[in-house]
Amino acid sequence: MKKYRKMYYFEMIDVVKFLIKWKRALIIISFTSAVASIICSGPWLIKPKFKSTAVFYPSTNNSVSSALLSDSKTSNKDPLQFGEQSAAQQFVQILESDYLKGRVIKHFNLLDNYQISIDDSEKNTKLIKKYNSNIAIKKTPFASIEINVLDENPETAANIANGIVSILDSVKREVQKRIADQALIIVEKQYRNKENEVTEIKMRMKEIGLKGVFSYEEQTKAIAEIASRGGNSENIKQQQANLAEYGSEALSLHETLVLELEKLSELRKKLEESRVDVESNLSNVFIISSATPAEKKSYPVRWLITVVSIFGSFIAGCVVLLFVDKFLFASIPSDN
Repeated sequence: MKKYRKMYYFEMIDVVKFLIKWKRALIIISFTSAVASIICSGPWLIKPKFKSTAVFYPSTNNSVSSALLSDSKTSNKDPLQFGEQSAAQQFVQILESDYLKGRVIKHFNLLDNYQISIDDSEKNTKLIKKYNSNIAIKKTPFASIEINVLDENPETAANIANGIVSILDSVKREVQKRIADQALIIVEKQYRNKENEVTEIKMRMKEIGLKGVFSYEEQTKAIAEIASRGGNSENIKQQQANLAEYGSEALSLHETLVLELEKLSELRKKLEESRVDVESNLSNVFIISSATPAEKKSYPVRWLITVVSIFGSFIAGCVVLLFVDKFLFASIPSDN
């Protein structure tokens, strides 16, 4: 252990001696690097960019009718609920989709904003690269979504960030409306078919009613009571014949009608819910923080560039000077 400490002590002395020996060169290298980094990171070479941030929570409900019109015992979705991880992940995927990016690019004319020529054969590749480098989507630990936008104009950065939220909401509603329209067509067709079935049953019951069969059970009891009292007229015989011929059908039609009316009532409720979904315009985002124009630039961070440049040039200078000291100067014979 003492030997190790002794070796470490001598190594530190060598390092200090090396730094003292080459201190002037290292100071010049570091100073030159600092001046160069300050010049190179200036606005005349690197255009400053301003950062704007919009934060919002996604809605967890995709159907207004299921949340507002459904039975409270079966509905477990609140249209004002937000903050679920799964919903946030879905919204992030929409934000990163090519369709939404295309809407944003077209709405804000980013091809011109990023100074990319429309005649450039690689314009789409360059545009997407610029888009991804200037626009960042991030899901926070609290299940909210953060949109960060960098741009040379602070007003443009804020407009793009807020615009992305608005376009996202619009895209989500378009998808929901498209699905709701399809669902409405299906439910309307089922409702009309069921309505026609009920009408046919009622028409057949009316036809049977014209033959004197209205209520099979009550009429059977009444005729049986009349017959037990000695009544045996032609009218009674005809009613008995009609009941024998159409009674079971009338009873079956009545039971079927009750069931079909219940189904029709359920379909009517679904039809109302589907119409609500088609006509509703409920927002899918809960904006927590709207983007505002930044007062100070966010890029480049000149002090950080300067510090990194000085540190990097100092290390590189030490390596070069160490090589010079160990190999070049060591090869030069001394005067003695």
